[in-house]
Amino acid sequence: MSGAHGEDGSEPAAERDGERDGERGTGPVARPARTARTRPAAARGRGRRRGPGVSRRLTAGLLAASAAVFLGGVVWSVPSTRNVLLESFTRQGSSFTELYFTAEPTFDGATVIVPVSLTDHGTGVSSYRMEVTLESPSGGAVATTTVDLAPRDGTPVPVVARLQATAEVSRVRVALVGRPQTLHFTFGQPKIDDPKG
Repeated sequence: MSGAHGEDGSEPAAERDGERDGERGTGPVARPARTARTRPAAARGRGRRRGPGVSRRLTAGLLAASAAVFLGGVVWSVPSTRNVLLESFTRQGSSFTELYFTAEPTFDGATVIVPVSLTDHGTGVSSYRMEVTLESPSGGAVATTTVDLAPRDGTPVPVVARLQATAEVSRVRVALVGRPQTLHFTFGQPKIDDPKG
């Protein structure tokens, strides 16, 4: 290879790279260009096939999504659940008062037990007066008691009122005196989920 020079007088590439007479140098080596792989003619027309694991995962995902939509519809169709969900997603006023039964009123012999809870949320009210009334089937008052409550901001204040029933009782009414909050419970009737109640 001695004496072979390029047009510009430089050494050929093999000698520049240190590959004279079969010796291998440490410089860059010219490599053949890559050739594109081709698929057999029969496979060229087909699209990419998914393996069986992919279709199972896709089917399982669609079934799970369908089940979630179905269960969401079932939950939404129950009025009391829908009301709770709406209240949880609806912005409440900056201050409000909650009044609710913590359990259904019950009879213990001739005594009616009425478990109620009051939660004050930033109203600034220092005390509430709660009136519990037992009503007869005709709507007349059978027994009444009042309870004074000292609210704690954001903390439920539970109260259990006990009233002696001197006649037939069909309904319990709980009201905050001077406030719009009232509760009603009717004995012996199925619950009706009516938010206007």
